[in-house]
Amino acid sequence: MYINNKNIFFTAEGGIAIRMINKTGAPSVKGYLIVPSQTVDNGFVYQPADEADVCGIVYESGKADGELCLVVIQGKAEIYYNSATTTGLFARGQVTADGGTPGHVIAEAVPTSPFATDKHFLEVGHILQSIGGAGLALTLLHWN
Repeated sequence: MYINNKNIFFTAEGGIAIRMINKTGAPSVKGYLIVPSQTVDNGFVYQPADEADVCGIVYESGKADGELCLVVIQGKAEIYYNSATTTGLFARGQVTADGGTPGHVIAEAVPTSPFATDKHFLEVGHILQSIGGAGLALTLLHWN
């Protein structure tokens, strides 16, 4: 599944992961976007709409609230998308108008110049795998 040491993990997909505390209030779900917890040191919650401080992607499903959970912070990760994706599109967190579930990701065409839009600051990477509907797709991460 992954090669690891005590503090850093290299995932089979080509990502770098660390341990953080799940503070979502529910078991973790692989592929969801996270932001730092405002109340728990080293904790995370799912990215709410319009929150541009995404810092990772959940790597392990089923970790209970309060447990350590692997989070991919760089490289490649499987991200959960609301709908179908196409290789080459960009991945971004949600805005209120998207009306989706916290932590889910939207696939969109790469924005054109100028990049001075809120959506650009929600960008988390570029899609490397097409899928036909909602689900996990391999994505190359980068943070704006």
